[in-house]
Order: sequence, then C-alpha cells, then structure tokens
Amino acid sequence: MNNIYFTIAVVFFLAALGVILLRHLRRVRQAANSDWEELLSRLEPVNRENIARIAHDALQDDSSAEYMELDGPEMSSLLGGLEGLEVLERNCHVLVDLAAYVQRWYPEALVVAEQLRMNARELEWHVARLKGAAQTGNLQSAFADYAQRAAVIYYVMTQNVLELYARTTIPGVTDLQAAL
Repeated sequence: MNNIYFTIAVVFFLAALGVILLRHLRRVRQAANSDWEELLSRLEPVNRENIARIAHDALQDDSSAEYMELDGPEMSSLLGGLEGLEVLERNCHVLVDLAAYVQRWYPEALVVAEQLRMNARELEWHVARLKGAAQTGNLQSAFADYAQRAAVIYYVMTQNVLELYARTTIPGVTDLQAAL
C-alpha cells in the first residue's frame, strides 16, 4: 500500500516538473523568435519620472539635503497602486527578453541577462508579497516597503538594459530609450 502512495507522489512530482519544463521551453522559444518591433510593442507604458523619483528617493543617503522619504499612499499614487506594480512585473519579462535578443549577437551579454532574470524574480517576489497583503487587508502598511524595492529593481533593470544596448552596435537604442 505504501508503494502505491509513493508511486502516485512520484508521478505527480514528475508531472509538475514536466509542466514547469514545458512553460520554460515555450517562453524561451517565444523570446528566441521575437523580433525587435514585437519586443518593443510588448512593453507597457509606465511613468518613468515617477519610478525614477521613487528609486532616487530610496538610493539617496540620509545626509543629503534633498532627501525626502515618500510614504505609502504617495508611492501608491505615483506607481498606480498594485496594478502599476503588475505592469512593472510584466515589463521585467520584456527586459529579460531584450537582453536575450542582444545575446544572439553578443554572447557576453549573458551576464547581464542572468542578472536581469534574478532581478525579475526578486521583483515578482515583492509584488507577490503585496498581493498577499492585499488579500489580508494589510496592503497600505506593506506597500511602502515592497513597492519602493520593486521600483528600485525596475529602475536598475532599465538602466542595465539601456547600458547593454549602448555598448553594442545593435540599432534601435533611441527607440528603446523612448519605449522605456
């Protein structure tokens, strides 16, 4: 009887691994088949100035005269609330795909692409925490912390992608700057 439970558990585990593998392969194939215009069209519009303001606020040191700490409600209005953070989350995947696009011609872009993947996972984690807080009714108390970290990650990711494209000879850097 124990062997049956073990066999069922192994089958479910292998099925879950198979689903994860298929999702990953589909995403890799989609990124590999994407062209420049399709990648740029997948970027959703965000307010760059607000994200930069939040990121600079977090990256400032406390001794700076211009330092001003943003609170949760102000940050929520600047980002567009949880929906705005979900847009940043989707755009992170596009930023990773943009780095993979460069990697086709410049294999040394692998380091940047991997760093962007790790950053995207971290941003997803912060957004997931905020979604959990929203379900329990604690969104306002958790928003400032997690949203600011997510905005900083997104800001750094966009800067890294722009820097990567500026170092290469791939055309379209100005289009990318306008889209980001």
